[in-house]
Amino acid sequence: MMQMEYKAEKPSPTQLAITIHASYAELEPLLPKAAAKISEETEIEGFRKGHVPYDVVKLKVGEFKILEEAARMYIAEHFEKLLTEINEQEYKGKSFEPVGEPQIAITKLAPGEELEFKITLSLLPAIELPDYKAIATRVLATKKVEEVTGLEVQSSLDRLRESRAKLITVNRGAQLGDRVEIDFSASHGGVKIEGGESKNHPFTLGTGRFMPGFENQLVGMKAGEEKSFSLAVPQEYREKSIAGKALDFRAAMKLVQRRDVPEWNDDFAKSIGNFSSAADVEKNVRDGLGMEKEEKEGERLKSAMLEAIADGAKIEIPEPLIANELEKMTAELQHSIAGMGLAWEQYLAHIKKTEEALRQGAEWREQAERRVKFALILREIAKKEGIHPSEEETQAAANRTIAHQGMDKTDLKTIDREAFISYHAGIARNEKVLQFLEAIVSEP
Repeated sequence: MMQMEYKAEKPSPTQLAITIHASYAELEPLLPKAAAKISEETEIEGFRKGHVPYDVVKLKVGEFKILEEAARMYIAEHFEKLLTEINEQEYKGKSFEPVGEPQIAITKLAPGEELEFKITLSLLPAIELPDYKAIATRVLATKKVEEVTGLEVQSSLDRLRESRAKLITVNRGAQLGDRVEIDFSASHGGVKIEGGESKNHPFTLGTGRFMPGFENQLVGMKAGEEKSFSLAVPQEYREKSIAGKALDFRAAMKLVQRRDVPEWNDDFAKSIGNFSSAADVEKNVRDGLGMEKEEKEGERLKSAMLEAIADGAKIEIPEPLIANELEKMTAELQHSIAGMGLAWEQYLAHIKKTEEALRQGAEWREQAERRVKFALILREIAKKEGIHPSEEETQAAANRTIAHQGMDKTDLKTIDREAFISYHAGIARNEKVLQFLEAIVSEP
């Protein structure tokens, strides 16, 4: 290490380029090891892998190949020591935090000559924060939780009654509000449209799940009856492939069921849980809606605080962090699509984009930059305020992910546990920072 010389330059605030020179004398002892490694990966007639003499390997692959492998071994052996030395010499008392994978290029390599290579690192940027306490105070002063209205309570109670409705098969024409099952097919110009056919399709008549006019055509039909009709699809219809077209339908009513919704009274209240009266349920519903509004306002305030702090912060984001965030966003979307029972390729075909085009879109990139900026700001506030999550808080964050994603013991065995815990330590830390900001208004 003593004979290795380097020169460090900063092409930008978030990049460090290091040019390193090392004497051939330092590289030479690694040549036999490099040849042995190459022999383990190369078929050489008459020799077992890993047991090939140096001269034979040299004759088979050439001297430069051995030199190249020795150079890679040298770089790997000295990389961490080099970063430590640069940190101590160039960044004493300053932040030095490389992010992403380093870019390494060998720029000079020849027998008997010194080795020259270049390492380019991306660094976490210096962050200039605004007065985040003053911003938090200003944002939190806008807190306003809306009151729960009687109409909202009644709507929730009606949904509760609807969820307990009994289905009774009837021999009459279908009415709005009935549960029905139908066979149907749709065609345009005598050709069936893609996805325009279904058998025993169940739905509640009048909920607006189909295009305008379709459900009205089914009103009055009895089980066993069939009907043909045509509809003009609106120009602004969500399915662009059929928007503005005239479609011909064939529908067969298979089943009509009346929904018998229970009356709202004390007996019904007792049947749905540990309640003594309808008033108890109403209070429970009102309290629950109040908590939802409180939580919703809390999320708005957190988001508004972060947005305002981010707007006032000065920070240059390294490209590797944006690329990493785009990877996370892609993985999150893939997980969401899979949860809906769709294949990733089908989704991409539906939106008519490749995965790469999705990532490189201006909207996605802007979102990734914003997410990285938020994360760096929360991290910086944590450093300034000495905020650290406990092991219990980190484990609680990890447990929420495990429960949310339905991970079992087999899943947990396949993950990188250290990276998993580190990630959730970051989540727990961010939660504590936001709690710290929210508590500012109560400080004396």
